[in-house]
Amino acid sequence: MSSRIRPALESLLHGLISLGLGGLLAAFILVGASQHGGQGNSQLADDSLRMLWSPAIFAGVGVLLIANGLLRGLWLLVRRPNRPLLRRHLLRRPVSPAAPAAAAPERPADAYERACAELGVEPGSAWVLVRSTWRRNLPQWHPDQGGAVEVWRRKLAAYTLLEAWQQFEEPP
Repeated sequence: MSSRIRPALESLLHGLISLGLGGLLAAFILVGASQHGGQGNSQLADDSLRMLWSPAIFAGVGVLLIANGLLRGLWLLVRRPNRPLLRRHLLRRPVSPAAPAAAAPERPADAYERACAELGVEPGSAWVLVRSTWRRNLPQWHPDQGGAVEVWRRKLAAYTLLEAWQQFEEPP
């Protein structure tokens, strides 16, 4: 089984277990309440019915876990990381013949190097160095601390790109 699908399946399984336990517990409580009511002990029957909040919590958690598993599975179907041709086809923009030729898109490595230069770190620097440089210079770049808004936007975009790059480069 793929390590990507495992969390979705586990969430579905745990949700079904929790939902089943909630239903079973609710059935026991309802049977007990009806027996007490049939024996003329209405106070005990009412107390039993008040305990239905417990299986409701089990059922609610079960529904949330099932929804989580379904959403994770749906995300995996939509994302499809191992289908590059499909992604390229979906991301390709049609170019009309009358439109002027657009500049070639920037390669990821170029964007990475520009982001490193923007923050003042060497390409290939450790993430600890990038983050410490960001935190050290944050007060002078932030608009609330007197920094220019455009400079802040560039620095934030560079940091965000390097953060995503670092997460991409980490082994799963």
